[in-house]
Amino acid sequence: MNPSIRAILITVFITAGFGSPASAQFGAPSSLSFSNMNAYLSIQKNAAMVRETQTRLDSINRRNNSDRSAQTTARAQAQTAPQTSFSSSPQRLLVTQFSQSLSNDPTILSQLNETFIGGFTAFEQEAQRLGRPNNVAMAFTYLVGVCYMVHYGEEPSETALMNLQANVDAAFGSSATFKALNSQERQKLYETFVLMATLPLAGYVVATEEKDQELLETYRSIAGVSLETALGVRPDRLRFTATGLELR
Repeated sequence: MNPSIRAILITVFITAGFGSPASAQFGAPSSLSFSNMNAYLSIQKNAAMVRETQTRLDSINRRNNSDRSAQTTARAQAQTAPQTSFSSSPQRLLVTQFSQSLSNDPTILSQLNETFIGGFTAFEQEAQRLGRPNNVAMAFTYLVGVCYMVHYGEEPSETALMNLQANVDAAFGSSATFKALNSQERQKLYETFVLMATLPLAGYVVATEEKDQELLETYRSIAGVSLETALGVRPDRLRFTATGLELR
């Protein structure tokens, strides 16, 4: 990663917490991810749908965590008949807008765009390997997996993540509101999740490489707020087991 990204990540954090109202669109540092994600979901009129999906996901997770055959069926369904896929546009829909919400400095904007585009490339290569390209549930799972790793320093297993992806696919897929979304609307939701994963991941990578504990704690906090926003529960109630996500 470009060394200047570290300075950019710090600048983004400080600006978000202490900048002018025009540039500090996130509010206080502790609410950085929460405010930004909710702003994007609200603009897309999808915030209520995500809250509805959180309730459905909790129920599906509980059922499938206690019934291995049900989880196997859900995995097969998500593989052969995914409910959250979409036909993607050749261009990113939110990267520039997202970067501009973090800074209006041209140099920083360029670096942020580069970082976010790189984040999409890395995620989409992995999604392709796993047979889940252009899939909203996969992007949501990526957000949860990344933020869990950054917040707790533990990487969930691939089995646990793919079981979660199947459950998320079923949760979104059972929503009439989600079913009514066209491909562009689904892509915006997908991009929101990937972008919100890339920011704390970039901070985590830089902080870990440079052994910068203060920066690491900053992005752990951001990741924790993102987890709560995505799943609707406090991070301390979440636990990945070898086979899935559980609520404590």
